[in-house]
Amino acid sequence: MLVFFFIAAAVVAALNAVVANRRVATISTGLFTALLPALLVHVAQRSGQTELAFFTYDALGLLFFGLLCVVAIASFAHSLSYLNNETPRQFGLYQAGFVLLSATITGAYFSNNAMVSWIFLEATTLAAAMLVYHRRSHKALEATWKYVFVCSTGIAIAYFGILFMSITLRGTEHSDMSYASLAAAAANANPTYLKLAFLFMLIGYSCKMEVFPLYTVGIDANHAAPTPASAFLSTALVSLGFVSIYRVYATISASEIFAWAQGVMLVTGLLSILIATIYLQRVKNLKRLLAYSTVENMGIVIIALGLGGKGFYIAVLHVAVHALIKSAAFLQLGQVGKIFGTYNVFHTGGYLRVNPVGAIAIIAAMIGLTATPPSGLFLSEILLLRELTCTGRWIIFALLALMLCFIIGSLYSRLLYICYNTPDPNRQLHVGERRTWLTALQLLMLLAAFAVCFYQPEWLKNLLSEAAGMF
Repeated sequence: MLVFFFIAAAVVAALNAVVANRRVATISTGLFTALLPALLVHVAQRSGQTELAFFTYDALGLLFFGLLCVVAIASFAHSLSYLNNETPRQFGLYQAGFVLLSATITGAYFSNNAMVSWIFLEATTLAAAMLVYHRRSHKALEATWKYVFVCSTGIAIAYFGILFMSITLRGTEHSDMSYASLAAAAANANPTYLKLAFLFMLIGYSCKMEVFPLYTVGIDANHAAPTPASAFLSTALVSLGFVSIYRVYATISASEIFAWAQGVMLVTGLLSILIATIYLQRVKNLKRLLAYSTVENMGIVIIALGLGGKGFYIAVLHVAVHALIKSAAFLQLGQVGKIFGTYNVFHTGGYLRVNPVGAIAIIAAMIGLTATPPSGLFLSEILLLRELTCTGRWIIFALLALMLCFIIGSLYSRLLYICYNTPDPNRQLHVGERRTWLTALQLLMLLAAFAVCFYQPEWLKNLLSEAAGMF
């Protein structure tokens, strides 16, 4: 099934890139998107099995591939409306990039080998670049070059980490770069090599997870890309960055450097949130606002990983809920940009009157992103704060709580401006761009993210626990 999936992705992407026909691109990409849930069923029925030697259907991959299916279907549906003025050539290339990115992320989710993961992560850079450069403008070109350069640099740095990891296999019975072999070898490995490997891989993969130090790559990419693509980049691709770092982190969990690595994670998480706090006070562009919100939320995830124990469950839960909320927020932002003709927050206003249903969606998304009850992020963040107090990390608790207050204030001030400020009378509004049925799809995603705060079905509890139980 996985072989067929990759072949189908290559065929559909090539067809979309070569045949400049909007209908052909819509049908072929629609069929590929419909293939994603079919693959999800296949994976769920073969949980724990390995396919093609390098891909294992574990709980972590299953959880985030399921979320990818949801986000991909929503992004594809929104792209049909959002890209209504594109030429057939532009539309086909966009769909080709979307298909390739979906396939490469899927391969990386299920990869059980550090080298194979690295290859797929590099492939996501090239596929995502097609989406970032979609507008063919000067800003899009600049953002694309920056994205390719920084991501390629990050992946190259991660490769050095893999080389140091491979050194730990010397003198052992393990000869492959599977995560299982690396974990077994790490227990008795040279701590210096392990520290270097972990640092290089954390720095390298930070460009995908959008955390310190290579967080900047996602800010410009999300700004330049079409909004449905931004929704995909900020959720499925960011989740892939988490999965990649999480698997590397798991390999050293039984080694003597794990306590040191936890300290590195705590510092990295705090720096990420600090950066987001500073820039969220100044940002005017709504897409950049959500991009910096991603940096903040992933910083919270890194802190949770640094705590260990219950922190692993908190991290997995937070990333999963964040994917639903952030994708819905970006998708609704696409309608805001279409109606007002701009993403500058101070050139909008009166959205509650212009598009009441859309305003409800954006208010709900902001409630979700700020972890205000009943957001599912409230559950993960309150668990994190409780874990910080239980482990006596009061300084981190105080710093985190203080920065979250500033972040919440920044997000809500922008929300109030969009919904209630008097709009510029000289600005022409494109009210015909309202898409109520697409907004309903966003509200369903937000409803699912909110429901997690109160109720988690048994299958979801088991899936989250199993995904967090890799350590």
